[in-house]
Amino acid sequence: MTATITSQNKILVTGIVKDISKTIDSDLSQIENALSDFKEVLWFLVESDSKDSSVEKLEKLSKSRKNFRYISLGSIQDAGKPRTVGMARARNICLEEAKSYLPYKEVDYVAVSDFNRLNSRLSVMGIRSCFENPIWDACFANQSGRYYDVWALRHPLWSPNDCWQQHAFFRKFYRFPELALNASIRNRMIHIPKNSDWIEVDSAFGGFGVYKRETYLLGSYTGITSENLPICEHVPFHEELRKSGKHLFINPQLINTHSTDHSQRMNLLRTFVRVASYPIKIFKRLLIKSRQKTEN
Repeated sequence: MTATITSQNKILVTGIVKDISKTIDSDLSQIENALSDFKEVLWFLVESDSKDSSVEKLEKLSKSRKNFRYISLGSIQDAGKPRTVGMARARNICLEEAKSYLPYKEVDYVAVSDFNRLNSRLSVMGIRSCFENPIWDACFANQSGRYYDVWALRHPLWSPNDCWQQHAFFRKFYRFPELALNASIRNRMIHIPKNSDWIEVDSAFGGFGVYKRETYLLGSYTGITSENLPICEHVPFHEELRKSGKHLFINPQLINTHSTDHSQRMNLLRTFVRVASYPIKIFKRLLIKSRQKTEN
């Protein structure tokens, strides 16, 4: 089945949220406007670990907005476990609802979205561009600045492995930390022009992804590897989709934001601040070692 959009198509927007009380209204408006070609937009969000009034806000929205549902898991971040474990648990609840809740069985597509203003440039034209290329099972957002979501990214040439595991390896050999960051993270954050060809990937996300419903239901999320290392939960999810023969793409025209905190950490100013702090950190370490020798 090719990817098409008609006035009869329905879409479910789902995602995991935290501390969204001040931003959720603008997020809903932005995403809903971008999806206005669909006959109906349904919402299901899973909240956890918020420190603000997110739960109260979500409860009000569930009473005032049509087709808006949520679940609050409370505090699920276990001490000593990677945060991706809790994130995977929350995403699997989204997945189970898409499978089992009767109205969600009628949707044609599922959009997995980030919130907290990470889709501030999502547009109708960006969504329409997805359906100009009919051969996809899932497609993911691009940014007008550098592509930021390299932890979720897998591509045989561009990003064939886990960027943070590679970073940990390079730190054993690069005495200057910035060189390891540059080699493993910054170099993967390329700029993808809007007029580029679609990029087929083994995994991606970038804050917004559209799946055919039957494709979305094939996966399951996990946030830890068999070696007990943290992993971006999207990677094993998409690995299952790829094993089922599904085709996943980054759509360069599906712009959702310019930059995020992830990409901004790699800009020249942030890099300069980090580099400037290294002599202070080194001095503090030497001072601690000196005190320890004196005490012994």
